[in-house]
Amino acid sequence: MKSSELLDILGNANRRKILQLLASRPYFVSELTDRIGLGPKAVLGHLDLLEQSGLIQGKTRGQRRKYYNIIENFKLEVIVSPYSYTVETSTVTQHHSTKQGQEQSKPHSNESISIANLKMLNRHLFELESKSRLLSKAQLEIEGEMTDVMARCIEWIYELAQNGTETEIMLSVLKKPQDRRSLSMDLGLPEYYTEEHIQSLLDRNILNEKKHDNKQLLCLI
Repeated sequence: MKSSELLDILGNANRRKILQLLASRPYFVSELTDRIGLGPKAVLGHLDLLEQSGLIQGKTRGQRRKYYNIIENFKLEVIVSPYSYTVETSTVTQHHSTKQGQEQSKPHSNESISIANLKMLNRHLFELESKSRLLSKAQLEIEGEMTDVMARCIEWIYELAQNGTETEIMLSVLKKPQDRRSLSMDLGLPEYYTEEHIQSLLDRNILNEKKHDNKQLLCLI
C-alpha cells in the first residue's frame, strides 16, 4: 500500500482507536462499539476499510459473531523539516526464535518454570526496547546533521545561481539526481525552457551528467 493511502486511513481518529485496541488483543464488533462509543454501522465501516487495506482481518466464531485482529506488521515514518518532506513505510519482519527459545517460551506444567520463563522473556523485551530507543536517538542525530548539511548546500546554491530557474534546478537535483525529462516535469516547466539553464550549469561545472541504469542523470557531484 502507498504511504499516502496509509496516511489517509490513519488520519481518522476512530480508525486509530480501533488499531490501538486491536494491538492488545482481538476484539468482537460489539466490544469495539462499546469501547469507542460509535454505532455498529460506523464501526463496521471503519473495519471494512481497514480490512480492505490489509491491516486487519475478520474471522467468524460461533453464532456468526465476527472478531478482528491485526495481521500486518509495518512501520510508517513521516519526516518534516525545513528542507524535506518524506513519508516512508516498511514491513517489520518478525524473527522466529531459535528452537531453544521456542522450547523455553512454551507453557510448562511446572508453574515455577513457567514463571521463570515469563520473567526471562520480559527482561529480554525491556532490553530490546532499550536498544530500540538508542537506535531512534542515533537516527534523530543523523537526521539533524542532514538538515544542517542541507541548509549549507542551499546557501551555496543561492550564492551560485544566476536566476530563479537555476536555483530551482539545483534544489531539485540536490535532493535527487534526475534525467532532463524528469527534472522538467518535477519543476513543471517545458524541457526546451530548462535546457538553456541546464547547459549553463553544466558549462560552469556546477552540474554533472552521469550515466546510471541506462539513463543520463543530472547531479551536483
